[in-house]
Amino acid sequence: MKKGNISYTAAYIVVKFYGLTLDPKIGKNFDPSLIDFYEKMVRFLPKHLSWYHNSLTSSFWRKLFIFSEELLLPGDLMHIVCRKYYMTALVDKAITEGVEQFVSLGSGFDHLGAYASSKGVPSYELDMDFMVDQKQKFLEHSGLANEFLHVAPIDVIKQRIPDVLKKMESFSPNKKTAFICEGFFDYLPLQTTEEVLGDIKLLNPDNQLISTFFSLDELNWFHRLSFTSGVTLVGESLKLPLNRMGFHELLKNTGFSVSEEFSYDDMRKGLVEPSGITLPVLKGFYVMSAD
Repeated sequence: MKKGNISYTAAYIVVKFYGLTLDPKIGKNFDPSLIDFYEKMVRFLPKHLSWYHNSLTSSFWRKLFIFSEELLLPGDLMHIVCRKYYMTALVDKAITEGVEQFVSLGSGFDHLGAYASSKGVPSYELDMDFMVDQKQKFLEHSGLANEFLHVAPIDVIKQRIPDVLKKMESFSPNKKTAFICEGFFDYLPLQTTEEVLGDIKLLNPDNQLISTFFSLDELNWFHRLSFTSGVTLVGESLKLPLNRMGFHELLKNTGFSVSEEFSYDDMRKGLVEPSGITLPVLKGFYVMSAD
C-alpha cells in the first residue's frame, strides 16, 4: 500500500480536504482545531505535496482544482469532506454513549486518533510500519502527541489484531472499544476482512465498528474506471470484492448489526446542500456504525 515511504492515497486526501476547508462554506462545518491538524499535516508532507499549502489558499487555484477533479470523477471531493464530517460525528456520538477507547485501523494521516485522545479517551492507531513511523514523527513535530494516544505497526495480512493490541500495556480488551476503519476495508482481500471483523468481536462482543465503505457497482463504468485507475496510479489497489449488500451480510455473519448508516444521498442533503454547495457526493459511498 505504498509508493515511496507513505501512502499517497492518504496523502492526497489530506491535501484535498485541507484545500476544500479553505472555502468558508465548507470550513464553517469543522472545528478550527481539526482544520489546524490538516494544515500542519500538509506542511509536514513531502515537498512535492506540501506546495499545495500555498497554492490552495488562492480562490482561483482552488476553483480550477475543483473543476478539473469534478471532470474525471464527479463527487469525489465532496465525499472527502463528508467522510471527515460524518466519521467525526460518529466518534463524538460513541464518546457520549460510553465508548472507553478507540482503535483506528489503517489510521494513515487521519485526525480521529488525535481528536479522541485530545478529549481524554485512550486511542490506538495501527497501520503499516512505514506509515506509523511518519505519523509518530508528525505527532511529535506538531505537538499533538499525548499520553492517551498510542501508535503501533501492524500488517493485518500477516498479524492478528488482538495479538498486537494485547502487547500494548495500556490497552484493555475488557473495555468497550470503537474500531475506526476509515478507508480501510477497501484495500483488504475478503478473507482478511472477515478475520479482522471476527477479531474485533472476539476481543469483546460489545465492541463497535465505525467505518466507511465504497460500493463501486453503483458507479457507471467510466467513473468506476477513474476511481480504480487513480488508486492504481499511486501504487495501491482495491481488493474487497463486495457491494454494499454483500458488506452488510458479512457484518451480520461476523456478529455485527448496522445501527446507523449515511448514504451519499443523505450526506448531500444533510451537509453539502445546506452549506450552499452545488457539487455532488460520490455515488456508492457510505459511512456507517455497527454494534
